[in-house]
Amino acid sequence: MAEYFHGLFERRRREPGNDLTTHLVQAEQHGNALTNEELTANVILLFGAGHETTVNLIGNGLLALYRNPDQLDLLKNDLSLLPNAVEELLRYDPPVQVARRSALEYVEEIGGISLEKNRTVVCLLGAANRDPEIFSDPDRLDITRRDVQSLSFGGGIHYCLGAQLARIEAEIAIGTLLRRLPNLQLDDIEHPDWRQTFVLRGLNKLPASW
Repeated sequence: MAEYFHGLFERRRREPGNDLTTHLVQAEQHGNALTNEELTANVILLFGAGHETTVNLIGNGLLALYRNPDQLDLLKNDLSLLPNAVEELLRYDPPVQVARRSALEYVEEIGGISLEKNRTVVCLLGAANRDPEIFSDPDRLDITRRDVQSLSFGGGIHYCLGAQLARIEAEIAIGTLLRRLPNLQLDDIEHPDWRQTFVLRGLNKLPASW
């Protein structure tokens, strides 16, 4: 993949276009352009993050709906609930569970702990999305939940670049399945085949029949 992108960077330097790779190749800060290593790291991150997280959002979301048949029936009967349902699915079982950050300066106290500058902090996004001080009955899936503001896409300057695209993709995928295959059944919702990963949460497979 790195070799492919190195070739693409060279092509875009010779033949610029109106695309993200061209903008990254041409980007400068204080007269310094990104190195090939920096370009490669950023593009591979975008390439992987834009695919795998959305796949996991769709898989986790479908499993959650079929494990909560009342919510599934509610959505089938009113697909206008899809945008809000996707927000709730992102909160309920997010595809990214963990984010790592570094303290930019000394923090005297947070959660009873002081942080030295450059100290690494591991943020458990999945746990934050079940915070009972923010969400009432947080362990319950409720696609009509109002004003769902999860941390599944991060926040601040780290807010996910592809958040809106991921929402649209999930709405299209889940909505199309429910419209075209209304009698779709998941074959084993009690023993799903989860991938054994720490940061990302998703399924190896989700067998279904109709």
